[in-house]
Amino acid sequence: MEYRPLPEAHEDAYRRILEYAFSPEDGPELDDDPPERPDIFSSRAVYAGADEETSDADLDSDDIRAVCGWYDFSMLVRGSSRRVGGLAAVASPPETRRRGHIGRMLDAFLAELREEGVPFSALWPFDYAFYARFGWATTNTYDRTTLPPGELSSVVGDADDASGRFRRVDVDEYEALDAVHREAATETLALRRTEGWWRHRVFESWGTNPYVYGWENDDGDLRGYLVYTVENDAAEEEKTMHLRELAGVDAEARRNLLRFCRDHDSQVEHVRFDGPLGADLLYRLSDPRAATVERRSGPMVRVVDVRAAVESVPVPDDASDSVALAVTDDRCAWNDGAFEIHAAEGRATCETTDFAPTLRLGVGALSQILVGARSARALRDDGRIDAVEGVGDADAAAAEAVATLDALYPTENVYLREFF
Repeated sequence: MEYRPLPEAHEDAYRRILEYAFSPEDGPELDDDPPERPDIFSSRAVYAGADEETSDADLDSDDIRAVCGWYDFSMLVRGSSRRVGGLAAVASPPETRRRGHIGRMLDAFLAELREEGVPFSALWPFDYAFYARFGWATTNTYDRTTLPPGELSSVVGDADDASGRFRRVDVDEYEALDAVHREAATETLALRRTEGWWRHRVFESWGTNPYVYGWENDDGDLRGYLVYTVENDAAEEEKTMHLRELAGVDAEARRNLLRFCRDHDSQVEHVRFDGPLGADLLYRLSDPRAATVERRSGPMVRVVDVRAAVESVPVPDDASDSVALAVTDDRCAWNDGAFEIHAAEGRATCETTDFAPTLRLGVGALSQILVGARSARALRDDGRIDAVEGVGDADAAAAEAVATLDALYPTENVYLREFF
């Protein structure tokens, strides 16, 4: 069994596996050309009957047992840009399922990320329990807010107060949009987008071509933009303006972008937002009951290598604490053991240790702590962090260690807004 980059000659076989896995109603046949993918994407496959000596030319596409895709992301983690391995397009042919091929592929994928020096991995799961077994843990939730566009009048003000102008933005202007995105998207796990991502995941998005409009202030500077589609519910005879993204560098820009949405009240019955903006609207609407807010589960994150991940994440400048942890990781032997974290001058070091740890936690819980998704105290309350018995007063030592972790890694505004 061999895991390796997918040869170009096997692209059609790869696509058939994905087509059947994610659109079984369409069957495994291919009716269109291969989709354009961002430049940071590459495919992987597991082959039966092959080893590291087998050349690509000698591989048989009929021997593919599992496939996946790797996005080589750069994301903000506590304010610093870090590589994150985005896992996507995980599938296997129906005739070879339930034989452990996916598990072997995920293990090899994590090993490859480690060799490449990538400290974290992220994914959008088809099943949370499945990926939790492999060490990934939920990194954030998000809100889906739906309301009639006219209700935004109380937020955007009178037409006489309108400023600036809107204009349709072309894909070749992605650099101007990216400048806005970098200023607006400062949360942990915000993606630092490439040209390919703008072209093939923003302006082209999963078989659709959304509208992209920008807002310029009175000085002609682009200060915000929105990406949206209009969905038609024929059964209900209603249309919905779906905001895939709304990014403004300040309150004035966001207010004007919402005005653009409000001004669609003669065309659509609803406006739908995904993300943190929607929940804040409830405080600003004249009738908050006009909006429906649905809390949804988001993506998952995983530490690839404990030492590399800890040392890649900044800690408070005044922190000078140490803590010893027993980390359990059923898939990656290099993470399964005792580690001592020591903080000084805004950085942390991490080494394997013979010192008796005071806390035991899984790699998923550690992942959530490091990115700021959850506090150590909350995880202890949930039973996902345990005291290690035999260390004096174990409960007192555990409480002190939990407080140390929370001081080193306070919770963050974590929001991975990109779907992949």
